[in-house]
Amino acid sequence: GVRLRFPSGKMHRKSAHSHRAGGTSVRPLLGTCLLVAFVLILRHTSRGLVFALSPSDGARGRRASLQAKQSWSFAGPTHHSEVGADSTDREASGSDVLVAGGPDVASTRRCAALLAAIAGVVTLARPDLASAALSVGGPIAVLGAGGRTGKLCVEVLQAAGRPVMALSRAQADVAKASVEELAAAVKGSEAVIFAASASSKGGDAKDVDGEGAIKAAQACVLAGVAKYVLISSGGVARPGSLGYVSTNFMPGQTWGVMDAKARSEEAVKAALRGTKTRYCVLRPGGLEDSPPLGPSAMEVNQGDAVGGLVSRSDVAAAAVAAADSTDADDTTFELYAFGAAFAQQPGPTDFGLPSPTGYERRGAGWPELFRGLKKDFSKL
Repeated sequence: GVRLRFPSGKMHRKSAHSHRAGGTSVRPLLGTCLLVAFVLILRHTSRGLVFALSPSDGARGRRASLQAKQSWSFAGPTHHSEVGADSTDREASGSDVLVAGGPDVASTRRCAALLAAIAGVVTLARPDLASAALSVGGPIAVLGAGGRTGKLCVEVLQAAGRPVMALSRAQADVAKASVEELAAAVKGSEAVIFAASASSKGGDAKDVDGEGAIKAAQACVLAGVAKYVLISSGGVARPGSLGYVSTNFMPGQTWGVMDAKARSEEAVKAALRGTKTRYCVLRPGGLEDSPPLGPSAMEVNQGDAVGGLVSRSDVAAAAVAAADSTDADDTTFELYAFGAAFAQQPGPTDFGLPSPTGYERRGAGWPELFRGLKKDFSKL
């Protein structure tokens, strides 16, 4: 939803004399009414909007086609299982899927035109409130939207009414696509969340967690994307630790995954240095497929000296929050649950590391957790 903060101050009743003398008591009321209308339409048109790429768009530069994936009920939009999934039906048909019940393209354009007109009038009538009405952010692209963490990122964005470009392997294969193709896929987004990782269905760790993450960062620069959030892993800065070694040498497609993530972290920062694209590297602890605990149960740390367990749902929520947070710009941080949330308590990622580190942060919400993060700092 959209929260509006109105200017503080007392309302004074104007006399008939002051009104006739040129008082403007009607103007604020008009502006407020227009603002309310603006917000209501904005909520209707932005809630649950999903951008998807059709395989048939490849010859046209893989331009995004707007999918109004909505199915309305009194409880709000429902989620659809095909969002962000590698749908074989979609690939076979070669066309986009438009969920029944959503507005068609013509009605979407009419709403957009009406929004623009109302926004202009609101700006003239109440410039002090116009900025609050326009606080709804632009679309966020999720690379790896077909994976478990990526799907959760899409769900978090939809639940918040945020436009989302759900890019699974079918729409943007980070292992095979070029930088230019990825740039075409994410063009128009305000931020990109890289949630892809190696799997048996598409690419090994070197191609996905390594080169794929680097290409995605370069694509953000090419497409003019303001923020790149890379979901990495806790412990990547500790190559001699037990956690690093045991994860890195798991047989299968994930072989070498920690090496790939460690390399991509540094290469991403190098690729974005001196550009207008800000980065955020999120290092979650051991991933648990459990219900979210919320930010108040999380601890943010820096230096890769302490780790723990964390729900994928909380990682997704943190990634989305970091995409919008200027406090998280150009930062690297670890995320895990503190206290008795899980059987395994947080602890040092390797022998001889300090715990606590002095960089621990807790708070009631994500803004508090991100506030005061040290910039360009990744290892203690």
